[in-house]
Amino acid sequence: MLAKLMTLLLIVMHSGVVYAAGENNSFVEDRESKVATMTMKLNENLYEIQPDTSKIEFRVDSPVGDVWVSFDDFNGRFAMLKNGMQYDPAIVDINADSLDTSAGFIGMLLRSESFFDVERFPSMRFVGSSLEWYSDTQAILKGNMTVQSVTRAVAFYVELVDKTAGDDGSERISVRASTTIRRSAFGIHTLLPIVGDDVNLYLNIDGVKIDTAATMLSEL
Repeated sequence: MLAKLMTLLLIVMHSGVVYAAGENNSFVEDRESKVATMTMKLNENLYEIQPDTSKIEFRVDSPVGDVWVSFDDFNGRFAMLKNGMQYDPAIVDINADSLDTSAGFIGMLLRSESFFDVERFPSMRFVGSSLEWYSDTQAILKGNMTVQSVTRAVAFYVELVDKTAGDDGSERISVRASTTIRRSAFGIHTLLPIVGDDVNLYLNIDGVKIDTAATMLSEL
């Protein structure tokens, strides 16, 4: 409960309308108006990832050609605000043990201590810090990725692909995102340089709009 209350407090603080005690009615009304506007903007732009129709995968070079790996278990939320607000526009969690490859022995190798070490580090996480738009449909999402116990800054190129209404009346959105990271930066050095250091990460994400304010209040 405390964490949820802190989240609501941060929303008020980010709106720039925290006032001292004894404020007059005009200040109170102005604060409430701006908080309402902030909540509306969050509601209009925050989406929950739909794992069944989304895909997260990566590619790495090897002596036998490109190795493609996908993840079957992941979840998260993301926002598509275009007004420069900073408040963690994306959080994605990936179950490292859910990786899937066309060759079983590669999957076993990647799960082992030499690579992802999934027994000790069962999950990976990306937390966005800013979303910078440079066209109507393209943006750069900056944030931090944690693999095993190592966290590094990364930047995704993001493209808005589609925005439609679902059969149930919900608003749905599709985005593509990609980035390249170096596995050595996360402490994974096995088989370098035989197997490439660069890892190309691709996300094809479908999201459904969620009601932020209702969700937070229901969980208090």
